[in-house]
Amino acid sequence: MNKQPYNTFDLPTRHLTSNDYVPPKARRSEEIERRHNLPAGTVLAEQQRDGLIVAQTMLENVVEPEDIDFVTNIVAMSGINTSWYSYGRGAEVMRRRLDLPTLASDDEDWRETREGLLIKAKEGLVSAVILTDIFARSTAERGRTTGIKRRVGRHMGNISLQLACVRLGNAPAALSAFDTQIIVRDHALETLEASRVMSQQIGLHPSIAQFADPDSETAIYLRRQAPNGTYDAYEQAVAELRSAA
Repeated sequence: MNKQPYNTFDLPTRHLTSNDYVPPKARRSEEIERRHNLPAGTVLAEQQRDGLIVAQTMLENVVEPEDIDFVTNIVAMSGINTSWYSYGRGAEVMRRRLDLPTLASDDEDWRETREGLLIKAKEGLVSAVILTDIFARSTAERGRTTGIKRRVGRHMGNISLQLACVRLGNAPAALSAFDTQIIVRDHALETLEASRVMSQQIGLHPSIAQFADPDSETAIYLRRQAPNGTYDAYEQAVAELRSAA
């Protein structure tokens, strides 16, 4: 009997500790007044949506392989933490189930390409922006948000795993689907651990919301460490976000 390839990933509900990101305080009087009338959590929800827009724009605008690898990696690490905040933290269970990207099928003699994974991840980011916008609006309007918050968290986790595995595309045909999916699972675990290591490096847990704040620890890390193409793509994405506001 053939072993079934791994297709799920358990996000532990015990993942991060303290050092959570807090949005910067408002400076303009109009924004101060607007925030004064908003329920708690709205600004962070809005910034999470805006951070996803920045991430989506960056990924659309980078071309070189080193830039694609950098963007997919930092968004994956930030996204898995964001998934945990919405889907894992405070849960009464030990783990939350996420979907691993499927890179191989022996039955269909098929192997996923790097380009195919990238296309799926880009599409996933588009739908993630829509979900987070719904969540931000529901929060602002004091609506019921538990269900949509979990949907956002689970979707963000799935997309983060896809992004993390983009570099694993084009798996050798000689490698079985079972062995390929072991590599996928192990890489997902490495991404989870890498997000914790990055937290130690920058002094704050990386998260999607921080992409919308150029002064955040994650954005500063990106601008200091990124290849030139990624740096330019980030600056352009932030400028477009501000012009659309």
